[in-house]
Amino acid sequence: MVKPRHWYEVELIVPNSVTSMVGYPDHNGSDKEFTVITDDGWSFKCKVSGDHSKNFRSSGDLKILGRWLKGRLENAGALQMGTPVTQQTLQLYGRDNFTLTKTSEEGLWLLDFGV
Repeated sequence: MVKPRHWYEVELIVPNSVTSMVGYPDHNGSDKEFTVITDDGWSFKCKVSGDHSKNFRSSGDLKILGRWLKGRLENAGALQMGTPVTQQTLQLYGRDNFTLTKTSEEGLWLLDFGV
């Protein structure tokens, strides 16, 4: 029996067209953590894993990234707790992607999902 994930648990599958870009975090066979600072001031650990580093997630607890992303959607009135995130949800929010930018400081990235 498959146990459903907590509603705030999030793991994003990033397309190969993005993961193959120069500078995208690469786990190189290990789960290397890095710190993100979000456009609204949050800071937490993330990591990439899986083939081609396609799985982008918060480190340790998948609910950290989920609370941040879904919280943004909820606060904007685009998402109600317990409902799926759809293309319409993202249209209501005003953005259907996020930006991850490497800084000059080792292991520090900026994560932007603002509108």
